[in-house]
Amino acid sequence: MELKLARETLRFERLVVKDEEQVAIEGEATLPGSMRDAVTVLSVQAQVHLNGAQAGMGEGVVRGRVCYQVLYTQGDLTRVRALETTCDFEHRLTLDGMTPSMRLSVAAFVQETEGTAASGRMTLRALLGIQTEAFETVETELVTGASLGEDESAVMGIPGMLSAEQPSNQESENDIGGLQTRTQTVTFCCHEELGEDKTLVREEFDLPSKLEVGDVLSATGTAAVNDFTGGAGKLGVLGTIEVRVLHRPQEPGNPLVVTTHELPFELSIEAELPDGAQPHATAEVVDVMADSISTDKRRTLRVEAEVRVSLSLCMQHEAVLLEDLYSLTGPELEPVRESFDVHTFEEASDVRESTRLQVSMPKDAPPIDTVLATFVQPTVTGLTPAGRRLDAEGVMGVTLMYLPVDSDIPYAVHTREPFTMTFPVEVVDGASAQAYAIESSPGSTTSDRAEVRCVIGLRVMQHGIRRVTGITDVEKKPPVKQEHGFVLVWPASGETRWQTARRLRVAEESLLPAGKGALLAFRK
Repeated sequence: MELKLARETLRFERLVVKDEEQVAIEGEATLPGSMRDAVTVLSVQAQVHLNGAQAGMGEGVVRGRVCYQVLYTQGDLTRVRALETTCDFEHRLTLDGMTPSMRLSVAAFVQETEGTAASGRMTLRALLGIQTEAFETVETELVTGASLGEDESAVMGIPGMLSAEQPSNQESENDIGGLQTRTQTVTFCCHEELGEDKTLVREEFDLPSKLEVGDVLSATGTAAVNDFTGGAGKLGVLGTIEVRVLHRPQEPGNPLVVTTHELPFELSIEAELPDGAQPHATAEVVDVMADSISTDKRRTLRVEAEVRVSLSLCMQHEAVLLEDLYSLTGPELEPVRESFDVHTFEEASDVRESTRLQVSMPKDAPPIDTVLATFVQPTVTGLTPAGRRLDAEGVMGVTLMYLPVDSDIPYAVHTREPFTMTFPVEVVDGASAQAYAIESSPGSTTSDRAEVRCVIGLRVMQHGIRRVTGITDVEKKPPVKQEHGFVLVWPASGETRWQTARRLRVAEESLLPAGKGALLAFRK
């Protein structure tokens, strides 16, 4: 009987490029007041927002902007001032193997910031970490099953099923008898961008009088998606914006005050979801403004935040492929194989955890009297999966702003401290992560040492990559002459029953245990 192969063209993604690099983005701002005024930069914080990524031949182009928030003194060195400015950037990534048809996934985060002032201008610098992944969509024809002519007992994809053998008087050199097949189920996913939209959220909050806050110095925010609603061609995204506002104290010499406020948001994006598809949305606060107004008995905070939501899905598919086959009689069948790194899933997680850091003052720093504010900037350098938890280690950039003993002029210390943290998330090897600061506050202090309590968020993106070997064709080779009758065999270490049966050209179910690891089979 002749061998018939069933084929199917599969479309899947494979990871081609994975890269991480650093890039420095510089910005500049004009300071108010006289160019002769003395200026001291106390703190520089920054956030990065990507506006797009484009794939090219051997490269990728990333566009975005960096938003700086600076605390400084000018002229009157006892008064803390605030400055905000934005710097647009475009950066080219060198990516070997990249082509314009590939899907480019880019994430950026701030690792380090600094600023200097001279001649009435402030120069700012942010060191960004950029993580890049490029996926190629592949279409290939693979064998999904095999059968012998029209004989229904020779099968497509049922392990170990034996076809009815041809009578000996009908056999020829090309006749194949007793076809044995084994299949595998492969899961793969295809990514699809569903859309992007922005919404503006406004809210007012009453600030308790006991906070004793003055004007707003700066405001930052993060956003998270909580739920999905809708249908009929539209998908509603529900989430929360968490805004952190830094206030000037009412009385000079007191610590700066940080307040946190939550703003719910909702928007709809036109999108058609296939049955069973699980959408994924990322939310990012691209702009936030805050101002406060004082009345006789209270102070009201007005917050306005713009959030951008990107919607996508990774649709999972399953395919049954022929994994191996052989015949009991006739020509030997040798599969022609090809291997692929298949993208099987993608998953994003956003978790947070708290930690404490001990910061020692440099020898030339004045002793601490009152801590005014603390800022932290975490950078993850290593990830170690530990069951359902993830161990992260890295470097924490710490800015400690304080009043020295017997002085009302703010002083700032910048240091980098190693840290290790454990986050409640389960990941696979090869996952990428970006850490960001949610809040930080001073703890106990002495004149030469301070404790910083901080809450750190971790965004984790993991992709499932599986090496899949498929059959593209089957070659026929002349059979090797074998003795007939009972065969006693001791399988090699690690050899499976299927491999033993294939080597002996007997049905797998005909292998019988013969004691001491041996197997007995009857070969016709």
